Amino acid sequence: MSRLPHLANDTSDSTEDTGSGASRRTHARLAVRRPVSLTMSDGRVRSGTTVDVSQLGLSLTTDKPIAPGSKCQVRVEWVTGAAPKSVEIAAKAVYSSYSGPKCFRIGLIFTEKGADAMALVQHLLGGGA
Repeated sequence: MSRLPHLANDTSDSTEDTGSGASRRTHARLAVRRPVSLTMSDGRVRSGTTVDVSQLGLSLTTDKPIAPGSKCQVRVEWVTGAAPKSVEIAAKAVYSSYSGPKCFRIGLIFTEKGADAMALVQHLLGGGA
């Protein structure tokens, strides 16, 4: 049985933290619930819901596990005014944990950096347009 990841918080838990337990995280994670779709490298499309997001990646829940190391495209769609918009960013699974029947928590890191990653994060945090 795998260990669940740490819960999201809105403060950075960098390795410089002097509290108990060393964490590798260097960017704040914010709890955000938004629907996303994942296009896996074999073309299958999966849906999920974000749990938290940071500048480097996100975690989400989905109904089936995704093997660590699997590559995918994360897509978020929304409507601004009357115009549909979307952002898609390449990512890689770093963990997959069983949370309950038909519920798996997946950790993804973005493998692309730049404007699309920032647009995705901004939208998930409620500031994208």
